Amino acid sequence: MNGSIRPVHYWDGRPVPHIAAWSREQLPPQPLSVIYGQGGSGLGFQDEDSRIDRHQGVLWLRMPAARGGQPRYERVHSLRQRRAMSHLLCQMCGGPTIGSRPGDERTLFLVGSAGGRPIAEGEHTESPPIHAVCALLAVEYCPPLRRGWAAALVDYTPTWGVAGLLYSPQPLEPLSSDHHDGLHRVPFTDDRRIRWTLAARLMVSLLGVTAVTDLDTLADVERESARVPG
Repeated sequence: MNGSIRPVHYWDGRPVPHIAAWSREQLPPQPLSVIYGQGGSGLGFQDEDSRIDRHQGVLWLRMPAARGGQPRYERVHSLRQRRAMSHLLCQMCGGPTIGSRPGDERTLFLVGSAGGRPIAEGEHTESPPIHAVCALLAVEYCPPLRRGWAAALVDYTPTWGVAGLLYSPQPLEPLSSDHHDGLHRVPFTDDRRIRWTLAARLMVSLLGVTAVTDLDTLADVERESARVPG
């Protein structure tokens, strides 16, 4: 049995995305400080363990991974989002998206698009990939997607940067952002800003984009593949 598509969690009759946070996953204190190292000063934790607290050299928000209580659909769990993006796991079920369709190594991406704008070549996103089967659930239940969506099969997804809180060195305070979620989008190539960023989401570039308007046909291929032994 093809195990790439996993059961989706439900709460009160509604599917809960794999990357959604739960009420039990409350943010602990973030003991931030200015640290000094190779390349100059930057943001760090007072009790930092670089093996846990950093990814690709960037400081990450501390957030427990302990699902329970009630889902917080409006909040993204930073660690599950990062793992889903790094390993191309489905944002809904958490299963691997590579290999869900025989002979097709591309990954499917789905974003909100109330105005009908398609996903562009080279676009940056913090929304992890998704199975077509799971995408059908998402467009049915997710309010932003119900207002309109765009989907595309993508050949290559190199990491681009992060979405996170950007801090000023003196005083050590978060800077305001023009984005509705208060997060800054910072590329890894921007050394001046990335060293002062507390990352919350990993972002990738979408390359080799082929627009998808028929999710049902893709979902049928995935369902058929799941019935094939081995």
